[in-house]
Amino acid sequence: MKIFAALDVGDKVTHVCVVDEEGAHLWRGVCATDPDVLAVTLTRHAPGLERVVLETGPLSASHIPG
Repeated sequence: MKIFAALDVGDKVTHVCVVDEEGAHLWRGVCATDPDVLAVTLTRHAPGLERVVLETGPLSASHIPG
């Protein structure tokens, strides 16, 4: 089974959603926006993780006019 995670990264916390290849939710939660905490969270809740995607928004580099 393929597992995917979506991250909505904020200054202090990151919202995490883990789904399988059919789109079924396997886990949703929040953790600190810290690389070590994110690694532990994904290891615990998304074993065999295939891909991670990031939510983008107005503060993302891809949205800066110019």
